[in-house]
Amino acid sequence: MTDQLSWQHRIRTEPDGIVVVLDGEIDVNGAAALLSLLDATIDSAQQVLVDLHAVQFIDSTVISVLITARHIATGAGKRFGVVNPTGNVARTLRVTGVLDALAPSRA
Repeated sequence: MTDQLSWQHRIRTEPDGIVVVLDGEIDVNGAAALLSLLDATIDSAQQVLVDLHAVQFIDSTVISVLITARHIATGAGKRFGVVNPTGNVARTLRVTGVLDALAPSRA
């Protein structure tokens, strides 16, 4: 068994907040690491966007992480959202009914 994650991230700072750019396939094995990353990022910014354009796969645990991160952010009076889901990821978010709920929150 390996501790290597099947995904990577890059942080991009923008004038109105932070964009977390994810890349790869994210499943139950990387969900805890993703939640830690998003939680720390939410602590350090007024707005956090998660860019999924380069993510090829997510499972239900990742959806749960994204919803949890949104609750953490809104509970702290911050903005959070998911942007640029494509292909299977967009389809998964749409079919599970969370695509609109994870859209970037408005100020």
